[in-house]
Amino acid sequence: MAQVILLGTGAALSDAARENMYLLVKGERGAILIDCAGSPIQHLLKLKIDLHSIDDVILTHHHPDHLYGLPIFLMDLWLAGRKKELRVHGLPETLNAAHALMEAFEWQSWKPLGFYPLTFNPLAIAERDISLILTTPEFSVSAARTQHTVPSIALRIMSKRTAQTVAYSSDTEKCDAVIELAHGADYLLHEATSLDHSLIGHSSARQAGSQARHAGVKTLVLVHLPPKMRAAKFRAAAAKSFKGKVMVGEDFMRLRF
Repeated sequence: MAQVILLGTGAALSDAARENMYLLVKGERGAILIDCAGSPIQHLLKLKIDLHSIDDVILTHHHPDHLYGLPIFLMDLWLAGRKKELRVHGLPETLNAAHALMEAFEWQSWKPLGFYPLTFNPLAIAERDISLILTTPEFSVSAARTQHTVPSIALRIMSKRTAQTVAYSSDTEKCDAVIELAHGADYLLHEATSLDHSLIGHSSARQAGSQARHAGVKTLVLVHLPPKMRAAKFRAAAAKSFKGKVMVGEDFMRLRF
């Protein structure tokens, strides 16, 4: 059965209990990394994930907490013996930042030493559209633009085996695009950077509950959580407007779908 594994659940300013927000979609044969924070290889090895099973990386936006782990991830795959292509997907602005980050480490000089093929795939997603951005033998992934302080996308992942779906808001204010993208999903992973007050470019737990209710999802999972947050309070804030199941994400949590 497919799984979403929360590799990190913290906001940009996190704490000792949480890594910055990123996750893995794992099937029986392949995997997709969504965003790339922290020290990815150590997390993946701790979970006994085959590093060579990851063929695609999706970057939701170019804020540091969502992509600062990319250079060490790419280098460590090479040092671990990777030979096959890796594809990195994102909006053009996101990939420009990722490419510039790699240029700072002079990654072009790695190629003569046997660095594996690396492809940057820019995504053309119009405003108010939902676009299919990736298909694999096990998953299909769709995306929509959201309302953040930089261009950002939310994602919907469907398991081809079960037809169950997981939606991920990434960083966004409360917006209709997430509601439409997440409609009827089995899980909605929605950011909750605050308890109940609005922040520019971000959502609160209360707003995440409202999004989940309007989208008609089965389970809401709060992620992108602030430091020293109290899980019971965040769960209660979301439950004020959403009567379905509310979970507070934790690092290494697994969701099967």
